[in-house]
Amino acid sequence: MIRLEEIERDIKAWARARGLRHLADVEIAVVYNPRSRSRAVARMWGLNRVFQLAYGMPPLYVLELLEAFFHMSCQGRARVLAHELAHVPSTASGALRPHNKAFWRDYRRYAGMMTCDDFPSLRLISPRGI
Repeated sequence: MIRLEEIERDIKAWARARGLRHLADVEIAVVYNPRSRSRAVARMWGLNRVFQLAYGMPPLYVLELLEAFFHMSCQGRARVLAHELAHVPSTASGALRPHNKAFWRDYRRYAGMMTCDDFPSLRLISPRGI
């Protein structure tokens, strides 16, 4: 897996600019997994509460980007980020929100706020350039 710190910085800056503290204040690592055979475009992973308590860790999230992500347009990539970030609940507890009413509300909100200009790194990355 390859860490994509440029996208991490863009997500933090976007969340801060939009006043989304639960996304700005939590650690979200972004990684590219070139070995995955999944048909998915991206996946969000959260560190469960039991691990946080057992190891004394804060809530953590990992956004895993797969090969298909890099074959999308910049605006398509932004929509994927909006989708995955909508899985982070407003409590940012390490849990993941399912596709429920709150998820779809936040997804529509985030997708409406996001443009490619908010994420310069999305224009620059390609699977071969990583």
